[in-house]
Amino acid sequence: MTARTSQQPTQLSPSTSPVGPGGAAAPLWAPLTTAEANALLTDGGYELRVETTADGALLLTGPGTGSGLLLGAEPTWADLYRALVRLRRTRRTFNAVWLHHLTQALTGETASDNWIPVPVHRAELLTAGSADLAKECADLAGGPSRTLPFPERGTTVAALSREKTVRLEDAGHRGQAQRQLRGWQRLAEALDNDSVLRMHCAVQPVPAAFAVPETGQAAVARIPEPVPAHPAHPGGTIVMPLQALLHPAPGTPGLLGAVIANRFERREDGLAYFLEHFVRPLLRSFRTALDNHRIGLCSLRNVGFESSTELQATGRIVITDCSGVRDRPTREDVSAGVYSLVNTLDRLGAAYSRTESGRRESLVRQAIDRVIAEELRYLAPHTAELLSGNQPLQCYAHTVPESQDAVLKSVLNRVQERTRKRRFDPQLPQPAVAIGIDLCGVVPLQRILDAARRISGPRPGAPDGILELGSPATLPVLPSCVPESWQNFVRLSGLAERYPSVDWSAVHRDFVRAFRARSPERAHSDTVNAGLARFVWDVQDAGGQVFFYTAQREGRRKHTRELLVSSGVPEAPLIHVPDNAAAPHPGAELRDLRRSGKIEVVAVFAGKAADRNAITAEFDQAVPVAVEIPGIAQERFPGQDTPDGAEVIATFETTPRPHDDSRSRPRLSNTHSLEELQVGALRRNRMAQRWTVQLTAEESRSIVNSMVSDADRSATKTVRSALKKYGIPEGTGQVRDPDLLLRLLLHILTRKQFLKGSRSNYQLCDIHRDAMPFIRRNEPIDVVLFGFPVKQCLNRLKAFGPLPDLAELGGLVRLRELQRAVREVYPPGLRFNILSDGRHFRSRPRGITTAYRKKVQEYMDLAGITECTSIEEIDAVAARRLGPGVPAERARRIARYRKRLNRALQRFDITDNPLRTLDEVHEFTAELTEFQPHVIGLFREMLMSLVYSVPVAVPPGIDRITWSTAVYADLYNLTDQTVSPEVRQARTAVLRRAWHTVIRYLATLQVDEEFGYEKMFPNRIRLTVTASRKGCLGFTYLGGSGLLPWQGTGAIDSRGHVAVDFAISMLDQGFVPVYSPLLGPRQPWMMVPAEHTRLPGTEVLPFPRGSERAPGLRLDPEFAAQVRLRRK
Repeated sequence: MTARTSQQPTQLSPSTSPVGPGGAAAPLWAPLTTAEANALLTDGGYELRVETTADGALLLTGPGTGSGLLLGAEPTWADLYRALVRLRRTRRTFNAVWLHHLTQALTGETASDNWIPVPVHRAELLTAGSADLAKECADLAGGPSRTLPFPERGTTVAALSREKTVRLEDAGHRGQAQRQLRGWQRLAEALDNDSVLRMHCAVQPVPAAFAVPETGQAAVARIPEPVPAHPAHPGGTIVMPLQALLHPAPGTPGLLGAVIANRFERREDGLAYFLEHFVRPLLRSFRTALDNHRIGLCSLRNVGFESSTELQATGRIVITDCSGVRDRPTREDVSAGVYSLVNTLDRLGAAYSRTESGRRESLVRQAIDRVIAEELRYLAPHTAELLSGNQPLQCYAHTVPESQDAVLKSVLNRVQERTRKRRFDPQLPQPAVAIGIDLCGVVPLQRILDAARRISGPRPGAPDGILELGSPATLPVLPSCVPESWQNFVRLSGLAERYPSVDWSAVHRDFVRAFRARSPERAHSDTVNAGLARFVWDVQDAGGQVFFYTAQREGRRKHTRELLVSSGVPEAPLIHVPDNAAAPHPGAELRDLRRSGKIEVVAVFAGKAADRNAITAEFDQAVPVAVEIPGIAQERFPGQDTPDGAEVIATFETTPRPHDDSRSRPRLSNTHSLEELQVGALRRNRMAQRWTVQLTAEESRSIVNSMVSDADRSATKTVRSALKKYGIPEGTGQVRDPDLLLRLLLHILTRKQFLKGSRSNYQLCDIHRDAMPFIRRNEPIDVVLFGFPVKQCLNRLKAFGPLPDLAELGGLVRLRELQRAVREVYPPGLRFNILSDGRHFRSRPRGITTAYRKKVQEYMDLAGITECTSIEEIDAVAARRLGPGVPAERARRIARYRKRLNRALQRFDITDNPLRTLDEVHEFTAELTEFQPHVIGLFREMLMSLVYSVPVAVPPGIDRITWSTAVYADLYNLTDQTVSPEVRQARTAVLRRAWHTVIRYLATLQVDEEFGYEKMFPNRIRLTVTASRKGCLGFTYLGGSGLLPWQGTGAIDSRGHVAVDFAISMLDQGFVPVYSPLLGPRQPWMMVPAEHTRLPGTEVLPFPRGSERAPGLRLDPEFAAQVRLRRK
């Protein structure tokens, strides 16, 4: 029912057009007229008009429409909404009455007279959150007559004003109303504090409720606009009830079909759009609320979905019934929530299959199942525990225990530490990890079940057989061949009590024989332990080696090798353990390898303590780790320590994000390569593209000024420290003593905010060689840097576009800081020569590199270093300094070396077991004498880096980040049967492109050596931003970041430091894009944690009501004011 503030209920005609602030909205499929359309466009601030053509058709005109967008001869309101979506137009003026009428028109809601007048003073006001907002709702609902239109059972009354709509809904009794208030308050707190949650979930506020003591009735005051308000739609959004989506009117495509047809990217697959905007938000909200806030969304049967006023889905669910919000829910509460969630997913899937773009219901169900599996991986342990009850999603609930994550990452840290030491002493042995196959790396579950069934027949003490072994899946625990675990199995399964006369030792011998019986079919039934492939890859990526060992016979070992390869496990030696007491233990073979000086075992993983003890006896630095497969009896009884005190893990999985209490706080990855990230497990978070910050020119300049001012203060502090060290009074000006000046310059250049690597690489003799000729002439000292090529954005996992962003600007401000510090003691200062290599190592369109370099020059002006800095293509500088004939001769030599290298490597195929091939190529190239050893020795390392910066062909209708994530999730696994053939083909294409790119890269390096590119400047300080080496000064632009500015996306971390990180990682963490006039609307200037963004206004409903506003978030002013470069 609908009641205005005058308390005069008015029956609304569904055909009334949206002609003004108080007019009603027309049904979606009603005919469109020029007058009605222009009234809507004017009131909404669209800056568009509808005109009638000579032949009677309607034409949408205005900015961005060109010569006009034809709506057709007989268009409906749905056609107009679709055209507005195509033009990226959204309503700018908020009007609560109009939103209310639009919702009515879409849902078919009509008015009724089922309400009772109750004087305000007779109703008790119950509040939650803001008392002021509750009073506003009461005033609006009571109206001038101070009488509440109290709804009767099961009905709703609406009180309207242009600024706010309040719906009074029957809540039953006082207790139910208070439950709604508590639920709203708790969920609102979570949404306010969690950037990821509010991108996928909103709530209709319930700030107040009314209870009538005489009758016991209660009603809640609900504000229908979703909160937090969506930043992309300043004119407000509406809630599409689930029922309206599920049940289309006869003869119409229905609301769900219309919304899916309104997707902006028409090439995007309809099913993919449905999954991202309806299915994933449900699951993401349900999971995030539990994970981060211990809130259960336990009533999702009547959830709503948010839409713009143009009927474009925003990708957020809207909680319309807060009584189902549970703080710290029990397992029973969560199970009830799961049933309501699954019910909603089933109904949505069935409804989608009936739309025009729908698929067969079975295919839709499979797609939904895939999204469920993705969203319920890597749950917080407490969430996994809550989902372990008897409910439909139990099988999807997945978690990695914190203790397991810590153990595996500590092993990887040990490998990295040993590898770091080997860089300084190559004679040290390579760190290695030993992993047992049996009941450790490989899980023979099916063979265990089959063996149990085979020994379940009659035997002494059990004349009718051991029935439980005949149905082993019903046992609480399964047996294994490990003798030490057998008694635990008998006790834990309860079989000892049920069959006290059975000789269980004999049963064990029979089980072992049945388990080891040869069977070609059963030989292929084993599975690799979860996470093993990734862990082996991580060990190898950290510079270590992995060895598998097993007691299997040769025939079985063959199947094990095939299993490891088919499961994507990188190739590693498989050591045989002869299965007899006199045979040497596996430690003997590994000990022989250690004596050869090749390896040092740092960790051993095994299911048996005897295996771990034998290896740690030979390698006393090795960390023992017990692997206990869940559901299989172990050597230790539950609750006891392992016999050797080893830490325990169940799988080899690690978490893609930290285990801590700040799960909802965005953070940077602090990685050096995409190899270090579990790309396939990261959230792509497409909705972040709609939660963007739009900076003004003034705000952008303010951020730049903040960086520059802080850099200048840091430069002054650095100089003050240097002068103090050498006993020189401040304000001395130029230091005249050359030796003392060189010491001061070296001190400044090697401060922590500038230095990368060891100070020992660049010493006093080096700066004397490089700088003294300039000092004698009192000229600026030449400083040479290679870099600033172009953003690595081809797969969108690193960056969103090819132009430089805040990361490059921050790097240039760092150069300003260095220059100002040097000029304090040597006024001529430095002259930076940036040699851009954007087209040097690979072919790129000149337009892209030119645009990149032009934008860098604009940033140089912002940083105030234009007069002392130049940026040129390195080959142009070479032609000027080495001779005009160099470019042509260089091209000929590169072609010759590429041909030679292609011929030398023609017997290798990168698509045939890629990692093994790279190892073979690494060994082979060590023998090539035509190339410099330090050049050709980079082949493997270079390819494994360049695979992440080559083009990736994207099929039509698929988001680039989504496709790249699938391709790079397990790039070197070209036999992966869990992905489509198209993904495997894409991986093959990436590897082939990287192969040819590396060949050109190495040929170019070789020719650069021959021409002496490093010596183009006879005297210079050479700043190297990659691996520092003797005679060169290691330099870092952004202090502490493992990435160069052009290798990722610029960002500001939670402490206000300018940084660079991979785009995919920041999307996963809840960063949002920030756009600035300094870069334009096509590429973000940076990304920031969403928690530091704000909607205009400070109210619970933060819109300037009734006014017009541009879309987008605003950056927190206090956060923007503290933007600065990192000091180390």
